[in-house]
Amino acid sequence: MKKVEIATEKVLAAYNVLAGAKYSRLDDKDKIRIWRISRAMKPFAEKFDDDQKDAWEKMKPSGDFDSRQQRAQEYQAITRQKNFDASKLPMGPAEYAAFVREFNEYQRLVNESLEKFGKEVVSFEIEPITEDALCKLMDSNEWTMAQVMAVAEIVVE
Repeated sequence: MKKVEIATEKVLAAYNVLAGAKYSRLDDKDKIRIWRISRAMKPFAEKFDDDQKDAWEKMKPSGDFDSRQQRAQEYQAITRQKNFDASKLPMGPAEYAAFVREFNEYQRLVNESLEKFGKEVVSFEIEPITEDALCKLMDSNEWTMAQVMAVAEIVVE
C-alpha cells in the first residue's frame, strides 16, 4: 500500500481523468487497482464539487442575476452570427458590458473562496500500479500529456 498525501486540486485532476478512463488493455489485477484508486479519490472530488456548487449559489449577486445571465447568453449567441439583427438583442451593449464585469467579479470571488480548499492536502492509501500498467492504461485511452502526468503522480508506485 502507498500513502498518498496530495493537494485536493491534484486529486480532482486525476479523478476526472480516471472517471472517464477505459481499462481495456489492463490486466485484471490492474483494472481492479485503478478502479479502487478511483474510488479512494471519489469522496474528495464529490466534496469539492459540493463546496463549489454551494459557493456559486451563496455568492450569486442579488436581484435578477439568472435572468440577466440568460439575456447575456442570448446576446452573445446573436452577436456571433454573421450579419445579426441588432433589433433582436435582449440587452444593449452597455448593459451587456456591465453584466460581464459583474459576472467576472462573481467568478473571481467564487474562485478565491475555493482556492483554500483546492490547496488543502488530503491523504488516502492506494495499491499503486507499475509504469508498465500505466502504459497499458494510456494505450486504452487518448490522453494528453497533462492528463497522463496528473494520473501518474498519484497511481504509479
